[in-house]
Amino acid sequence: MNSADNISGFIEGMPTSESAQFTHIEELYISESGYTCLYKCERLGKLHVLKALQPEYIGKDFYEKALRKEFSIGFQLDHPHICRTLSWENIEGLGHCIVMEFIDGTTLQNLIESRRLTIDMAKKIINELCAALNYLHKKQIVHRDLKPSNILITHNGDNVKLIDFSLADADDATMLKLPAGTRHYLAPEVLEDAPLDCRADIYSLGVIIGEMAEALNDRQLASISRLCTARKPEQRPSSASEVLKALNTRHFPWKAVLAFFICLCLLLFALWSWQHGYFDNETPLFYEPDSLTFGNIELIK
Repeated sequence: MNSADNISGFIEGMPTSESAQFTHIEELYISESGYTCLYKCERLGKLHVLKALQPEYIGKDFYEKALRKEFSIGFQLDHPHICRTLSWENIEGLGHCIVMEFIDGTTLQNLIESRRLTIDMAKKIINELCAALNYLHKKQIVHRDLKPSNILITHNGDNVKLIDFSLADADDATMLKLPAGTRHYLAPEVLEDAPLDCRADIYSLGVIIGEMAEALNDRQLASISRLCTARKPEQRPSSASEVLKALNTRHFPWKAVLAFFICLCLLLFALWSWQHGYFDNETPLFYEPDSLTFGNIELIK
């Protein structure tokens, strides 16, 4: 048997992902109000995103634990509309990092602002976002920072990828259980430091749907937005499934049907009047008597 017989078709000596180094690391985003930053990089020819602490926070216990908490929550998630968390690694020069998949897309915020959003895209986005939220909420996880800039839309297929679990809350997490998030999208109970459940995310979802409704001038989306952003949690849909039900339910167009019925009646009355000669100038439309009698008094025209 010669050496050619031993070739299996695989390249021997190929480094594993654990041993391979990240290359072409470049800064992608620095949070102005937070403590993290993002880097774009490559490993084995594949793009990844690294989430690390900003230099001034590296080594500080609270922020190290906060980053580790985000990894712990993200790593347990496996859903097609949630950005995948791949590993936790210590990288020279960056410190501890969350390794995530690279999403080739743009934010929902950019999609709205650039006026490229269509009603079909909006409904697809809401459907997929609700699917991701249902998955999270069944795991007793509340995202707590749902907003258009944390929703990526892929260039290939316009698919939703929910990102950023830095403020997410889970039953088994003990850190950062305090009011947090982006104020415009926060449910009232968050600011009141009340106990949170999935309806806090439903409120944020309603604000996002409202922004899409405004951009598209769509009444149905505006109606769903009002439903989701009720001030009291018990007045909102109790789950993302109920939001989907409202989105996909076709309401009977009572007003349009009533208007059509009135127009039809007027048309039939006009045809009946024409057939009976009531549009003839010599024939009065209404009967006019020559005299009227009130009691014993007769009025002569």
